[in-house]
Amino acid sequence: MTQFGLHGCSYILFWFLLACAAADLQENQQSRIINGSVAKADETRHLVSIRLLRHDNNFGSGHICGGALIAPRKVLTAAHCLYNNQRKRFRRASEFVVVLGTLNRFEHRNGTIVSQVSSMAYMHTFSPDSMRDDVGILFLRTGLPMSPGGGVHLTVAPIQLAGQITPPGKLCQVAGWGRTEQSSLSNILLTANVSTIRHQTCRMIYRSGLLPGMMCAGRLQGGTDSCQGDSGGPLVHEGRLVGVVSWGYGCAEPGLPGVYVDVEYYRQWIEGRSGAPHSRLATGLFLLLLLPLLMRCSGSWL
Repeated sequence: MTQFGLHGCSYILFWFLLACAAADLQENQQSRIINGSVAKADETRHLVSIRLLRHDNNFGSGHICGGALIAPRKVLTAAHCLYNNQRKRFRRASEFVVVLGTLNRFEHRNGTIVSQVSSMAYMHTFSPDSMRDDVGILFLRTGLPMSPGGGVHLTVAPIQLAGQITPPGKLCQVAGWGRTEQSSLSNILLTANVSTIRHQTCRMIYRSGLLPGMMCAGRLQGGTDSCQGDSGGPLVHEGRLVGVVSWGYGCAEPGLPGVYVDVEYYRQWIEGRSGAPHSRLATGLFLLLLLPLLMRCSGSWL
């Protein structure tokens, strides 16, 4: 067979498989972040806006990523949201501020929580080039306050992690303040319905770029997707967090679904991370333990 014939057959086979996978997707997908619909407050109480403190002088202008509250002071996001690409290093916890409990990122309302970040966690195997292990955690200084009598907070609540693999064709919701069809960040939190896509189909599209711990969701015909500024935000199925917005080629492009961190794959690592002690306290304790040894070496025991 000629080279043209081989390429032609491969092309036809590729789109045939995509069409078969599309048949698995649920059809009731109407809302979208690109040309999307406004999120409902009671369905997105776990959503947080992650901001760079030095750019948030005008409340809301510092937004860079989304995240999900998974415990009173613990936010799950993408590692690349914590990484400074220009300086080729992870940012410091003090560079961030996290806002919870508002649909409009520019509004500080009753029930809105603004918290600095006490510490961060990420995998040292994260690669900004391949997006390998793109999972990160922020630990909040303030976080969700304890309500008297165990009551529910007005606008903020943690979300549970997925406990099992999400099958293909399952309807999920993704939300964020990311770019819309006007190519600007949204003031209002928007939501979109997307479906999980077969791993084999996703692997055909992204080939070696699809690494362990990654999953695809979207619409193969295009039109619905997360976009820049939605990174780190949650992918939710039946009230549980199944994915984290990670990367993709363009936004809502046909045949190019979004790639997400697979929460179930990283669940053990996520649950095993806890807030580190403040650096000053840790340093002070280390010096206190080291002091007798230093004094002994210098021959100056008291």
